Amino acid sequence: MSPRLSPWLAAPLLGLAVLMAACRHEPPAADSCLASAQASALPQALEHCNAVVRAHPRDPRPLNDRFLLQTLLQNTPAACADIRKAAALLKQQPGPVQDDLRDEVQVRLESCF
Repeated sequence: MSPRLSPWLAAPLLGLAVLMAACRHEPPAADSCLASAQASALPQALEHCNAVVRAHPRDPRPLNDRFLLQTLLQNTPAACADIRKAAALLKQQPGPVQDDLRDEVQVRLESCF
């Protein structure tokens, strides 16, 4: 025979379980900056990308993507700051880095000079 919880205890425990499940928030994926970007909603895409950059501070991919959004929003100083940081992070990356990412960052970096 299993013990039965009183309704006075069961309801708060259920509420706590639901609250704990809702509080588990996974950070956005590092490559998700441009996943849902639309030309008509670039500021919203930038907000999402800002969250991705914050969630992955040592990953150059979100900075590389945010460069594109900043460029489309005509914020060249911010775009160039992002790509410079992405290039610096690539230099710090242990092991092999995707050649296409390295090439893309390099081309974008050269556009800032």
